[in-house]
Amino acid sequence: MKSKEVVLANLEEMKKFYLEATEKIYLLLDVRGTFTDPEVMDKLKHYGKQYFKGKSEKRAVLGVSGIKKIMLKGYALVTNTDVQPFDDEEKAKDYLAS
Repeated sequence: MKSKEVVLANLEEMKKFYLEATEKIYLLLDVRGTFTDPEVMDKLKHYGKQYFKGKSEKRAVLGVSGIKKIMLKGYALVTNTDVQPFDDEEKAKDYLAS
């Protein structure tokens, strides 16, 4: 499992990528085996509203089940973004390509 520190560092990298992007982003995010807690989700929600919103054309997330599915729905609601969960990587890629 990716540690909290790794997840937070990845969020910082994602923020930097979004800030430097000049075109719309098609995001495929794999959260299988990823640590999450309220602090991580709070930072993700803040970044979602502050930096990510309006930059992604489509968003697909792999490995969302159980509590992560509830957290993803909360993220989508708070940031007012459409985020699609997928169990299958090929289906996620097909969604992004359509």
